[in-house]
Amino acid sequence: MNITKKLMTLLLAMLACMSASAQDTMIDETCPPQFPGGDAALISFLNENIMYPPTAAQDKVEGKVIVQFMVKKTGKIDKVKVLRSVHKDLDEEAVRVIKMMPDFIPAKQNGEVVDMLYTVPVSFKLFDEMKPLIVSEGSDVPDDFQPPMFPGGEEALMLFLKVNVKYPQSAAKRNVQGRVVMQFVVDKTGKVGEIKVAKSVDKALDAEATRVCKQLPDFYPAMENGEPVSVWFTLPITFKL
Repeated sequence: MNITKKLMTLLLAMLACMSASAQDTMIDETCPPQFPGGDAALISFLNENIMYPPTAAQDKVEGKVIVQFMVKKTGKIDKVKVLRSVHKDLDEEAVRVIKMMPDFIPAKQNGEVVDMLYTVPVSFKLFDEMKPLIVSEGSDVPDDFQPPMFPGGEEALMLFLKVNVKYPQSAAKRNVQGRVVMQFVVDKTGKVGEIKVAKSVDKALDAEATRVCKQLPDFYPAMENGEPVSVWFTLPITFKL
């Protein structure tokens, strides 16, 4: 065999080895499933839809439920299960909201759409220090004056706040905390009327406090001389990380 043929044979052998080596070290390119809009949209969806189970709130049960599910090739969610349980009611609420999720952008592996498992932690955290304060329209409160009352009393009002207040993600990312003082009118029929921020902390916290006040059910109206009257109700809502 002449030198040219030997060099050609050697070159082909080297190329074959390089090709085999490249195949052995090929990177497995995997793109996991994605919630429409990304992680921020997923967190927002959970915050907007999670409702704290009243029994768990009364028992002051908190924790992080870990939920796993399959994102199918179509993007639809299937086989939802709790990987880490905290409390029966919290587990059920986490699963309920996960099943409400819209279709995901499905996973891809080496360019092919595939089924893939996805895990989401769902945190349940109660808010504290939410004592309501009462303020009437006048500076002097008559002896026979009865302030408006939330159905079930102060304890029920605190529970309502704990269940419904959601910490705004924008404020949490900036480590913003504080007590927003809200004022609103409870009219003669017990309905919540004009709402305003008496003491602001942050735009996002103010907006969340206002949102929750708008969700308040009818109160028992204030009474003066045996007649219902409209009064201002002052409510501080504390946001604490």
